[in-house]
Amino acid sequence: MKTILDPDALLAFESLSRLGSFTAAAQERGCAKSHVSQLIRELEKELGTVLVLRSTRSMTLTEAGQKLLPHAVALRELLGQVRLDIEDTQQLIEGELWISTTPSLSQYAIGPLMAELARLHPLLRIRVDSNNRLISPGADGVDFCIRVGRVGDERLVAKALGFAQDKLFAAPGYLASAPPLNHPEDLIHHATLINDDYQYSRQWLLMNGQEEYRAALKPVLCSDTNPTLAVSAINGYGVALLPQFVGETYCKLGLLEAILPQWHANPIPVFLVYPYRSSMPRKYRIFIDFIVEALRPRLAAQA
Repeated sequence: MKTILDPDALLAFESLSRLGSFTAAAQERGCAKSHVSQLIRELEKELGTVLVLRSTRSMTLTEAGQKLLPHAVALRELLGQVRLDIEDTQQLIEGELWISTTPSLSQYAIGPLMAELARLHPLLRIRVDSNNRLISPGADGVDFCIRVGRVGDERLVAKALGFAQDKLFAAPGYLASAPPLNHPEDLIHHATLINDDYQYSRQWLLMNGQEEYRAALKPVLCSDTNPTLAVSAINGYGVALLPQFVGETYCKLGLLEAILPQWHANPIPVFLVYPYRSSMPRKYRIFIDFIVEALRPRLAAQA
């Protein structure tokens, strides 16, 4: 027996196992059907065992064939990655990159970050879609999704980025003339701007370590979008409970101030979601590395 098996025979065996027919395997390998059959026979002879049970209508793997298959798959994936690694040294980062995320993340985080990525790699053509609907990466033409709360499909890769955490914000002008706000119980004396999630309960459940407080509210405005609540707060109409990355955007501009910064609403996990790929194009790997490093600081590290 030879020390090293024929790589062409192993790749032909992997194609046959995956595609289920000699004809399809031959088409993928770019050779004649008889050549695939010959490679399989030589592989079986070399290993001294039957790998494939053939019939006029189907083929199945023997126990030996099942044990060999993972090694053949690993060889195909390795060769694919070798090609990508070599291309990394020869090609520019270019092509389409389509990202889907929530409206708030798109406007306040992902959009600006993707503009920065496009500046770093001018040949990338990046599209960012805003949608609260659960989009399926891959199937819908979307390369990556950044989802809040749930992944929706266990077959997808879900890389945890951190937690979206809602905190309290108000305009400096509003706070200058409003009653003192030293504890969530003081919110009952303030005008508040609420998300649709709180329109019936009219309460914010806030947490500070192990302490929880359900703050009663007197809302003056209810909206289903964070930008509406943020702009209303900027104009001095009350206190808003906003995602941290939204509120901090306006704090840096001096338009809002964080209130009771140790208190926050229930954190919600944020995931980078994409289909599993054994060999990933360089533009995808560049995007993943970039978004993980750039977005994680804008999210809470833990619940």
